[in-house]
Amino acid sequence: MLHHKGMPYRRLALLALAAVMLVALISGCGKKDKATVIATYNGGEVTDKDFDKYIAFQATILGNQMAMYASIPQIKEQIIKQYIVSKVLVKDISAEDKDKAKTATDTFKTQLEQARNTNPDLKKQMDTDNLSVKEAIAFYQETVEFQSVFAAKTEEFKGKVTDEEIKTIFDKAPSDYNVVTVRHILIGTNDPNTGAELKSEEEALKTAEEVKSKLEAGGDWTALAKEYSTDEGSKENGGLYEKQVAKGWVAEFKEAANTQPIGAIGAPVKTQFGYHVMKVESREEATSADKLSDAAKDLIKEELASTKLNEFLTAEQDKLGIKITLPEEPSPSASGSPSASPSASPSASASPSASPSASAAK
Repeated sequence: MLHHKGMPYRRLALLALAAVMLVALISGCGKKDKATVIATYNGGEVTDKDFDKYIAFQATILGNQMAMYASIPQIKEQIIKQYIVSKVLVKDISAEDKDKAKTATDTFKTQLEQARNTNPDLKKQMDTDNLSVKEAIAFYQETVEFQSVFAAKTEEFKGKVTDEEIKTIFDKAPSDYNVVTVRHILIGTNDPNTGAELKSEEEALKTAEEVKSKLEAGGDWTALAKEYSTDEGSKENGGLYEKQVAKGWVAEFKEAANTQPIGAIGAPVKTQFGYHVMKVESREEATSADKLSDAAKDLIKEELASTKLNEFLTAEQDKLGIKITLPEEPSPSASGSPSASPSASPSASASPSASPSASAAK
């Protein structure tokens, strides 16, 4: 999670792979006797029951934080709009992508049925949410289909990026495109899957300083990474990330990668994920846009494509004439406590990799 994207639709797509939920915020989903229309658009409508079940699916089945965000009225409105846009756009996916989504959904159906049979907590939560297996399967297929639309449009916009656009972005921050090889050991403060505290900041810093001392005394990176690092993406290979584009990392890690003396073990670097003990093994300075690596160019193309995709999705949203009529909602109870999802959610790695699924220094 050293990688981050700034585009709202991208964030919601990634929320579908996040790892924490707030069960207290959705425990009443599906209990209304009569459905109330909360949104209309050209060609359809959304009821509170429909939307509650969608949020329950996101939280209980995918294990993400959407329930928490949906408890905030302004954000809830935006989630409803994006939910509507996704429902409309998937109607136009190709037959090939629809077949792929159906195959993925069939696998999901088998896994969900097995999980309900073996995990009483999951069954109980789905019953509480009034979310049937059939409904969960339908939501899942729509999610996969929208991901196909999202991926296809991203590639379409990436293909339209010009050399001049790449140069404009590069010139704003050339050092973002340095190619750096680093080793790091992350002393994490929180579990990336559950959000549970692993160490206080003071404890993490103390441990990081101890690890730094051991390395400076000749300690083996491979052994120490396996023993101490909470970065699942690198702990088994000595914390190594080879020839990575600096822009793919969060600000603090990127800054250290770009400025730390080569070959030296620097002071522990604090990010939102904990403290990183880092050694820069090599750094290739980016000097001009026309000499960028393919990986660096691809990062710029992704950035520009994300902007264009967001503009496209916003325009599609506007075309639909969406009108939202949400009733006033009571404030969430202050006593609601975070709880892990009863279903197994995809684990996030603490990797400084620049891929969307990367982790701990996001």
